[in-house]
Amino acid sequence: MSTPLVSVLIPCYNVEDYVVESVSSIMSQTYTNLEIIIINDSSSDGTANKLDELAHRDSRIKIYTNDVNLKLIKTLNKGVDLCNGKYIARMDADDISFPTRIEKQVEFLERNGDYDVVSTMFYTFRTGKAKRNLYINPVTYEELQAYLLFRSGICHPAVMVRKTLFTELGLKFEEKYLHVEDYALWSKALYCTKLANLNEPLLYYRVHEHQVSSLNKKKQIDNKKEVFKIHCEKLGLSSSEEDLDIYASVAECVPTHSSFEYLEKCEVFMQTLLDRNRNDQFCSPEYLKRILSLHWIRLCANSRLGVSVLDKCFTSSLYDKTYYKKRDILILRIKCIFKMEYKKSFLYKLVFR
Repeated sequence: MSTPLVSVLIPCYNVEDYVVESVSSIMSQTYTNLEIIIINDSSSDGTANKLDELAHRDSRIKIYTNDVNLKLIKTLNKGVDLCNGKYIARMDADDISFPTRIEKQVEFLERNGDYDVVSTMFYTFRTGKAKRNLYINPVTYEELQAYLLFRSGICHPAVMVRKTLFTELGLKFEEKYLHVEDYALWSKALYCTKLANLNEPLLYYRVHEHQVSSLNKKKQIDNKKEVFKIHCEKLGLSSSEEDLDIYASVAECVPTHSSFEYLEKCEVFMQTLLDRNRNDQFCSPEYLKRILSLHWIRLCANSRLGVSVLDKCFTSSLYDKTYYKKRDILILRIKCIFKMEYKKSFLYKLVFR
């Protein structure tokens, strides 16, 4: 394997409690031909002092400081311009990379010249808690082509990209996609290059209670619809306000309106995607069918239409028992019996998603 320069881009804002552990995990990588680009986004805590201490320990660290708080998107784009490497690896200042992460990602991109983006599986964890939860995304490009229609399948702080993704393909992080800027980037990349995930966890992703505050929830959902417009344009689908609302309902597996009429509109949308893919394949037919079948049963479970929705669910061509576990059917029946409303809590999603 050749040893091209890798730029590791780490934005920082008020992370004095975590930044030393995070940056140290990059300093101790088995792959050593690195420059570590750290941008202090005008932190008001002790982050700057921690960064100075780290820079004294490793000459590969280059620290830049924003005079004013530019926020994440502008800081990322500034950082991309500062990176000199053939590859840019992203890292958040509160996460922890496994020692072989960079080495394995470089190896993948060196072997696969038609791929410009590679991320990894990851463990989520909470500060002070021993429990680690493995998070698995699709591995292959063909699977990601389907998965990215509905949500991001690329872990942003674990990603490595060719710098040419920005310099030659002209992509960038955009403020119009605030809170989903990475999802928008991967969605656009999907139509001009290839993406993949290494089939092993190589990052510990720190989970905070308020990573996206309740004030940002609606903005995040609205901007997801902006991302969906990218796919609608590429696939020749309608992007009217009503159609984007249906698209979002299917993606989230939660109908915006509790009615059989609306559920049927969601069903028609999913059937349309399957038909388009049969006529002009844009992703793995089997994987798309699997995703939509799972989304269908969850849409029905979250419809709040009671047990009367069960017949509708079971008779649809989207219903396919080969994709379900006994637990899925049990949850469907429980939620329909009690007309349970979908909730965003972690415990609810763990048990009833």
